[in-house]
Amino acid sequence: MENRLAPLVENHNWFTLSRFGGCMRFHRVKKLKLALGLVLLMLAVQALELGMAFMGWTDFRLTSQMPDLPFAMALVFFLALRTAKQDTTFLLRFGTPRTSVWLSNVLSLMVYGIVYLLLSAVVNLIVGAAAIALEPHCSGIFVPDRYQLPVLEYLTSQLGTMAEALPSYLLWLVEYTCIFYLLACCLRRWKAATIIVLVGVPALLFTLLLLPTLQTVVDAVESGSQSELMVLFFRFMGWLEKALDFTVENWKWIQGGVAFVSLVLSYLVMRGTRQPE
Repeated sequence: MENRLAPLVENHNWFTLSRFGGCMRFHRVKKLKLALGLVLLMLAVQALELGMAFMGWTDFRLTSQMPDLPFAMALVFFLALRTAKQDTTFLLRFGTPRTSVWLSNVLSLMVYGIVYLLLSAVVNLIVGAAAIALEPHCSGIFVPDRYQLPVLEYLTSQLGTMAEALPSYLLWLVEYTCIFYLLACCLRRWKAATIIVLVGVPALLFTLLLLPTLQTVVDAVESGSQSELMVLFFRFMGWLEKALDFTVENWKWIQGGVAFVSLVLSYLVMRGTRQPE
């Protein structure tokens, strides 16, 4: 029997057959508008504040001009919740391979989170340059000493500072995207169990670590041994300091490892999603 699909399969690559391109176009329509809208809103709010300060109605103080990483992470988390539910359901309804859906979900979250991060840096540069240019003509605009430069020098110095910080910002955003997407997938499939694990496991670990210490403190207080109580206190503080130092020194590896594990687990969780009817 003639296989009529053979010529189609032979003449097209994985990119075409997997519908990955279509998935990315779908995410572009959904996510790019939101990212650009938030950037425009950010620009409008800061321009309004600057304009009101120029008119003498309020004060405007130029603050940090770094990319808006916290809000970029918040945006990715919000988009991950929607992507893991509505967007995934829509894409699976048309028989799209789960690998393509998962890959497009993760990449789109990373791409549009990075888009917002970069555009927020541009907005901050524009507002900062405008504030420096308007400061001599307005007493309501305050520019810290480290930013009081000619506009061109200010832009050059800020671009250099951003260029140094941007690789770390991008890496953190990519890592937290993997973590947030796994969390969103788990919340979609096992909401109650996920919340119990997120709250219960840290509480249980804290309790298991704290109970022996509390029991020893109670015994020392009952026996009236103040010296033993002081030794226990310093021992506990030393252990806490060592744990904190270890976490700080190895945080980038811990965060990277958690992100990698989250990326793998997110595929396994998303792969088990039922096909919508």
